[in-house]
Amino acid sequence: MISILIPVYNFDVRNLVRSLSKQAVRLNVLYEIIVIDDASTDEFKILNRQVAYSDGVKYLEERKNLGRSKIRNKLADIAIYENLLYLDCDSKIEHSDFLKRYLVHLDNISVVYGGRKYFHDDPKDGRYRLHWLHGIKREEISVEIRSSEPNKSFMTNNFIIPKSIFNKVRFNETIKGYGHEDTLFGYELMKCNITINHIENPVVHLGLESNEEFLRKTREGIKNLKRIMSINGNEKKLVRDITLLSYYNKIKTLGLDSLLRYIYTKNEHRLRKNLLSDRPNLFLFDLYKLGFLCSLAES
Repeated sequence: MISILIPVYNFDVRNLVRSLSKQAVRLNVLYEIIVIDDASTDEFKILNRQVAYSDGVKYLEERKNLGRSKIRNKLADIAIYENLLYLDCDSKIEHSDFLKRYLVHLDNISVVYGGRKYFHDDPKDGRYRLHWLHGIKREEISVEIRSSEPNKSFMTNNFIIPKSIFNKVRFNETIKGYGHEDTLFGYELMKCNITINHIENPVVHLGLESNEEFLRKTREGIKNLKRIMSINGNEKKLVRDITLLSYYNKIKTLGLDSLLRYIYTKNEHRLRKNLLSDRPNLFLFDLYKLGFLCSLAES
């Protein structure tokens, strides 16, 4: 028995729902697919309303945007089965036995993460290269590496969790906007002594953001990271598991944060010029993020 939960914002989920429905029917498993549209534009609502006519699918719409944390909590509250499978709306199912790979773990009463992949063909449009490059270099992580630090290598795009465990942690609804709600969720699981089990069962991430939009969301995510720091203080485990925080703490300990903030302020336009180009450099992207965090920390 499984509840498949898909929060939707401005993306066509018809193929994703169709693929999941076919696999569930073939496995002869009790299932439901709950899709909640989080105040998308009418263009996507019109398309996605079609899934409401599929067997086993419940489709709902929000009038106002709830945000990434609140809508995931609402999906869990609506779900009728104990096993909750969360999937991002911009996912493509790669394996014909995708659901089966998860179902064999249901008796373990654990949180299981399947992974994320990107298409490796270089985007023809350079305006999308920053997100793509970051995806294949930083987010597409092998199951062996993920398993070595299980609660660190966690994202909310593709995981299954018992409802009994979910209700102990839930998503922190004070984290608004984009970014790091999964970081805090994984950390809360760790504090409850729940270790994430990693398997090879990735979905393909389809929704590439433009360089400009990805950079904007990165800044928004770093602001959320600052909020997480204020919620949890400077807890060593949390800082160690978040690479950006780890480097920031080292720089601050060495007394170099003011220097880096100065360098960032003087060179922000040069960094942005590279990151918005069709040949972005990930080292400069890391420098940009670190400098932006230093500038936030000062304020």
